[in-house]
Amino acid sequence: MRKVLAAVVVLALAACGTATAASWILPIHHRDGGGWIECPGAGYNGSTAWKGSGMDGVRRVYWSLEGSGVPAGTNLYLIEFWVPSGCPNDGGWQPIESQFNGSAGEAWPIEPGIPWVGAWGTNHQYIGSEYGPNDSGWKSTGPGPHTPEGPDYNAGPSGQYMWLKETSWLYAKWDFPWDITRCWAELRITLVPEPSGFVALLAGLPALAILRRRR
Repeated sequence: MRKVLAAVVVLALAACGTATAASWILPIHHRDGGGWIECPGAGYNGSTAWKGSGMDGVRRVYWSLEGSGVPAGTNLYLIEFWVPSGCPNDGGWQPIESQFNGSAGEAWPIEPGIPWVGAWGTNHQYIGSEYGPNDSGWKSTGPGPHTPEGPDYNAGPSGQYMWLKETSWLYAKWDFPWDITRCWAELRITLVPEPSGFVALLAGLPALAILRRRR
């Protein structure tokens, strides 16, 4: 019986580890507005990156989870972004925001599909991204300023996560009262597994042991 229980626990831990490692690369889906500068080969694996400069109330860049192969339903994801090395820019800070329902938009101030109570009267998610002019490669977002914390069992800083579903979009905009010069390419999202399945399994082990003894 002990061998059986040990095997079940090992399999459960392996499953959790596999889910944690599940990641997807999101290429740029589309861009709005003008003033774009193309940077061929500066993106991840030689894709094209796009640079925008100056304040602009229309300019946006979008990424879509549609067709990426992410699991169905609403899940918590870690968000990272690719810093292009061949697209000279100032770096600096710019948020990545959620459009939970994709092309259908997102309810304001509270989106009922996002399982987070939010702060400051809204649960719209926006997460900071920042890098310097000499940075390159994958870089994590956060912390915050307006995103849910990760589950307690998941080590790492809070405010690097978003609730998203298979039709969600993410976007960055230049609609701020300061100059932003940024070059964008791919995002990488990593599934953060919920512990509920493993917790339920552990809760059921005593019952399994009792059943075994009765036999």
